Amino acid sequence: MEKSFTAIKLPPYLLYTIIALVVALVSTSVGFQLWMSSDTIPTAYEGFAAAPHIGPLPNCINASEDSAEIYSTFLSKTSITEEGVDDLKELSILLGKIACLKRDLMSPGRIVNATKSSPFSTMHDIEPVAETAARCFTKTIPVRDIDIILDKWITRGKMLLERLCTSYSLTTSVQEKTLKLFKSVIEDIKNLMKTTCSNGDATIAGMPTPRMINGKEPDTNTFFGEYKGYY
Repeated sequence: MEKSFTAIKLPPYLLYTIIALVVALVSTSVGFQLWMSSDTIPTAYEGFAAAPHIGPLPNCINASEDSAEIYSTFLSKTSITEEGVDDLKELSILLGKIACLKRDLMSPGRIVNATKSSPFSTMHDIEPVAETAARCFTKTIPVRDIDIILDKWITRGKMLLERLCTSYSLTTSVQEKTLKLFKSVIEDIKNLMKTTCSNGDATIAGMPTPRMINGKEPDTNTFFGEYKGYY
């Protein structure tokens, strides 16, 4: 005996309602997935360490009488230019860097301590000043590098002083005195570096090492004539 099945016909409004619910459900699911994937902010418990905290820089300027006098000359006045404050800040960093290097080089323990937090600036450094102090202790810094380091300090320091003297409206006599004090600061660190960094044998990890790698000409080349561009 065959059974006949009659198709159930839904009212049009009910069919449209079901379709609308399905579309809404799919749209909500897709939107939620897109929203979750766009959230790239890490949670508070991700596990990364906190940002390193650098303590205050050592106040080495007060240890140098000339540097302290230079800085106090401008500190007690008001700049008439916008760049004056930034120039004074950079000058204090430069003077502090030189004073900290002097403190490390004169320390009995021969440890890089005062210069380890000194900031590096391409405007007046060829290397971190802490690296300079370390190379001085090991006698591995050539005289040529010392001259280049001092030359950058002199050039940048004089430029800053000339601009600051204008920004702070210093008289001619005060300008000459300030430049003379800066020259004294440079001569002091220059003499100290020449005696501390160059005298003695170069050592790395207690082992002797050449101060600078130089070329070596084989002894057999002494029998060759002068090369003039022809064989």
